Amino acid sequence: MKQMLGLWRDTWWLWTAFMVLTIVFAFVVGIFFLLLVPCLPIPFVYFAFNRYDKDGNEKADLGA
Repeated sequence: MKQMLGLWRDTWWLWTAFMVLTIVFAFVVGIFFLLLVPCLPIPFVYFAFNRYDKDGNEKADLGA
């Protein structure tokens, strides 16, 4: 759980922008864009567990 809190702490603005853009596109382009809303947690969880350790800190050895 701390991995997800760490990712949210560092990228909350990005995920909020994704959600806002998805809703705006749903109203402007088409309602089918709302299908992206239940898909957003999947990459969030994926990146949280791959980029953050069990304490919620970013892993140091990502480039190695």
